[in-house]
Amino acid sequence: MTQALAGFNEHGVILATDSRASRFDAAGRAEYFRVKKLLPLGRRAAILSGGAGVSLPLSQALRQEIGRQRGLDHLEDMVDFALGFLSQGYQRFLARHGPEPEGFRRLYFILAGVVDGMPGYSLHLLGSEENELPLRNLPVSNLVVMPRNLGMEMRLSKALSQGAPPEELLKESRDFLVKMAAATAEVGPPFYFAIITASGYREVGAGVLIP
Repeated sequence: MTQALAGFNEHGVILATDSRASRFDAAGRAEYFRVKKLLPLGRRAAILSGGAGVSLPLSQALRQEIGRQRGLDHLEDMVDFALGFLSQGYQRFLARHGPEPEGFRRLYFILAGVVDGMPGYSLHLLGSEENELPLRNLPVSNLVVMPRNLGMEMRLSKALSQGAPPEELLKESRDFLVKMAAATAEVGPPFYFAIITASGYREVGAGVLIP
């Protein structure tokens, strides 16, 4: 279970996530390993993937394809392209491997970055439930916490509305990830953080390990 957080205010975008992923051995026992789920898309955008394991290779493939495409410099264009690209990739995966097991049929992608006009930043949540195709661009505001946690959503929403700087928001996010890692084996370090401003994408304390 990926724990992901993303939000923006007038100071920029923040993204935070854990790195724990799981698979099951022949006896059905869970095995945990680390993956990096937060990737830059160009200079002023990023993607954060979660849910089913196929979300990560799909994100990596999208990043490579955007890097090859000319004219995909703006977030809104990336989102339009990503909807089709990720849906097709997920469709090929399901055609090859069949439906995923119950409880593993959700995947989502958070795309965020700089946009023209006010407020200068945007956030998109692309998702699929129960192997649904094509992926949908789900309505969100300036904040996403996946899986949802109402307490954390309220704290981040208040801090965003009060104009908290990105570093303060990332500290709140880090404390939350540490708490979640202590509460469930499905969330774990290292944690990854990034800030996106008009100056570009910047990882902050990337790969932070917490005892």
